[in-house]
Amino acid sequence: MKIAIAGAGVAGSYLGFMLQKLGHDVTIFESSKQKTHWAVCAWGASRNILEKFSRDVGLNFNDYIFHVGKKLRMELPNNKEEYLELIGLVTYNKQKWEYDLLKELPVNYDFKCSSSFPFMDYDYVLDCTGLHRSLLPKSTTDFIIPAYEYLIENPAATTSNDNEFYVIGYKGARGYFWYFPIDKGRAFVGAGDIDRKYYGIKEFFHNNPSVKIIKKIGRPIRLAPPKRMEPFFNNNIIGVGESIGCVFPMLGEGIIPSLLCCEIFLNVFAKSKNFDFKLYRNLVLKKFNYYDDVYKIVRLKMEGKLSTIKHFPLMMKMYSSMKKDEKRFGFEINLDKMNRLVNAL
Repeated sequence: MKIAIAGAGVAGSYLGFMLQKLGHDVTIFESSKQKTHWAVCAWGASRNILEKFSRDVGLNFNDYIFHVGKKLRMELPNNKEEYLELIGLVTYNKQKWEYDLLKELPVNYDFKCSSSFPFMDYDYVLDCTGLHRSLLPKSTTDFIIPAYEYLIENPAATTSNDNEFYVIGYKGARGYFWYFPIDKGRAFVGAGDIDRKYYGIKEFFHNNPSVKIIKKIGRPIRLAPPKRMEPFFNNNIIGVGESIGCVFPMLGEGIIPSLLCCEIFLNVFAKSKNFDFKLYRNLVLKKFNYYDDVYKIVRLKMEGKLSTIKHFPLMMKMYSSMKKDEKRFGFEINLDKMNRLVNAL
């Protein structure tokens, strides 16, 4: 089949490689220029899952790992702190991982996909444009928070004694600051904040005046899960990954959810010559069903309406689902710590 993929991020690069491997005629269209194309995000995810997806495409994930985390320190409102044991959370060279998948694929850079795209020249067009959702109708229930980050460099600079993963949770779950160490004294420092205050960033640079800024990246974060991001398809256009809300709402993390969505797409695609849109929709909604519970809790907390008594069943449902997915997150899912976290925010 002749397939166009809009977007050369994690979903677009992985699908492009896999579909070409299956013998299909694949072309990727990427809006950024080749020289400035950047794998946006803090490059953190669970090695437990990324090792599997790397094997699928013939890559050894160990070749891409930057930092293997041991603990994640969380600074909470009212001077409280929490530590999470890490069981697979790493930072990795996401830029190179995606580039290596794209090497043998035809990629048209500096090509902004829009309604004028020649859709009928292809059997299917995959919208892997992430946040932009460039080719599908906009969702009326989308929810996005502003965010930006810096790639910084300074071997001596650290916000924790052991140069580990570190976050600051904002009151009301209205966002958080992050510090993700990578390699050679480099790290990502950023924040997503619905109130645009971005507490932690200015403080970090004040406390580390010798830090060198390598790059500043501004990009909002989608929190709306798939249930809030329909339609998933329109004519021969099919959304995959973050463009249809495959993002964990509590963290705004989309690498692994997007790859899991790719897996669903490929399984449905392989079943018959005619893509079963209804089956794809049902499987995506089923896979990410509990993300909507998480989203409800986040929004209730943001609005000051979360009650640990009234919403206890919803919170227990979230905990149970996350606990089953513990390896996928790469950090411990502990009920006592989760309760303390929710109460502190």
